[in-house]
Amino acid sequence: MKLLYSVKEVFSADGYLKDQAKECYSIPLYQRGYKWTEKEVRKLLDDIDTFKPIDEKFYCLQNITLVPSLNVFNVVDGQQRLATLTLILSYLGEEDLAKDKVKFPDNSIRKETNDFINKIIISHENGIITDNWEDFILKYPDYDHQDIFHLFRAYQAINTWFNELTDRPSKEDFLKKLKNSVKLIVNKIETQNDEEEIFGNLNSKRIPLDGADLFRAIIITRVASEEQKKEANIKDIIQLNEKRVKIGWEFDQINNWWSQDLVKEYFSNIIHINSDIAGKELKLFDLNKHPINLLLFLFAESKNKKNLSLELIEQYNNKATELYREIQELHNVMVDWFEDRKIYHYLGYIFANSKTNFYAVWEVWKRCISRSDFLDFLRTWMQKLVLKKDNVIDFSNPKINWYHDEPKLLIRVLILLDVIASLDDSQAFMHPKYFTKNANDIEHIFPQNPELPSLKKEFIIFLNNRIDTDKFDLHEYDEKIAEELYKGKVEEFIQKHINSIYINSIGNLVLLYYSLNRSIGRKSYAYKRSKVINFFNEGQYIQPHTFRVFVRYFDDGISETRELEHWTNLDIEANAKAIENKINKFFNINVK
Repeated sequence: MKLLYSVKEVFSADGYLKDQAKECYSIPLYQRGYKWTEKEVRKLLDDIDTFKPIDEKFYCLQNITLVPSLNVFNVVDGQQRLATLTLILSYLGEEDLAKDKVKFPDNSIRKETNDFINKIIISHENGIITDNWEDFILKYPDYDHQDIFHLFRAYQAINTWFNELTDRPSKEDFLKKLKNSVKLIVNKIETQNDEEEIFGNLNSKRIPLDGADLFRAIIITRVASEEQKKEANIKDIIQLNEKRVKIGWEFDQINNWWSQDLVKEYFSNIIHINSDIAGKELKLFDLNKHPINLLLFLFAESKNKKNLSLELIEQYNNKATELYREIQELHNVMVDWFEDRKIYHYLGYIFANSKTNFYAVWEVWKRCISRSDFLDFLRTWMQKLVLKKDNVIDFSNPKINWYHDEPKLLIRVLILLDVIASLDDSQAFMHPKYFTKNANDIEHIFPQNPELPSLKKEFIIFLNNRIDTDKFDLHEYDEKIAEELYKGKVEEFIQKHINSIYINSIGNLVLLYYSLNRSIGRKSYAYKRSKVINFFNEGQYIQPHTFRVFVRYFDDGISETRELEHWTNLDIEANAKAIENKINKFFNINVK
């Protein structure tokens, strides 16, 4: 039931072939000839050379597909890899491993290929090949075939690779790595179907198996077999094929759930590890090919792995049922988290705004005895992202320049306020991309460089109603406004009060979609408010906290804050105080 076999196991006389009671790997007549070029051979050698076999890691050379036929395996897919490995093993002196393991049909023109490999490549009858092709076929005219030409050139590429640089690994070290740390996925097919049809299907697509394909095959075959063995003496045993159909259906249902766009986007933000590489820099587990790979990534992270590899799956070689149950359990928990309003938003915020990894969260989840305990832990994580050690930030202090001095913390606080607003059952769940600043600007509600109000008299009346001293005398306004000196005094009075605004207080700052923000520029609050509400009513997304601020959800009943035309320090102070209250309430902080 193994899936992965080292090069040594594949080629050894007492390895895979012996286990399967087969003599060799036979290349059927319908197979095309050997076609690997120098570039492909060197790429393989480079990949193996740079690979570091640490902690039982291995280099995966992808799959070979075999169909049993009497005393041999017919190679439906993998001729190029097996033939190239034969050349490399031969060059490195492993005659016993290489000899008679890969054979071409004797009843065809390719019988000369067998002879060339055995005499020239493996046995080195004339030493290492150093001739050019033209000189070689003068010596051996029977070998003047396309197949042999490509094998000849590939062998010379191996020789050149080992000899061209002084920093190449020793042949002994390379051979040890090749035999033990390079593995192939052996895909044995028991079938009554026509081999050529299988070959045609494989080669028409030319797409290597993805890790999810392999995982599915392992689960369907191994779990069913294990379950059957356990239940062999039970009267109403579930037939093996029925069990396989059931597992396949369950697997497809899981994959369908992970195929949802929101699910993919949400959990993609959580993954912090990479896939193993299969062969020529292809990801073995490709998220674009099979969304269920997201679940497998999370499974690897839950085991504190640094990457998703086939080693992890192979650790369950004789425990496939256990593997499947663990995967199912993880899937069910992820569905619960995704559909739970609080957990969804708490985790979305944590992963988007910190370096917390999934393993740490999963360990906490396993330790918690209740959902409430888990939520408390998550809130503690969130609290560390926005509050100091003493849990005190004076949000209402106008001297704190949030815009210039605390921009990163400002963004985290504003997104936290979006999360708090989204906990209301009347709100939609936040889209995963809005747990970060994304395409938003930091917007000053009262602008940093405002346009002076065009209706200056009305604005001065508004200001006079809100200040106790230093009011502007308007009794001669209509007669004197045309005078430059008087007009200058009017604008100086207005500017003086504009300068008194707590411009960089958190109560004056929100996140606003960049195109909307830049379209409203330095306009007044009334104009901005109207644009924001219209944008929202057109079905466009506005950050929840931003929308509530513009429509003054923080209004505590003070009549002055209900002013629709202007945004003043009263609004900024009331909003900042509301922010402080919301955050203290969320984190259950008692303020003395």
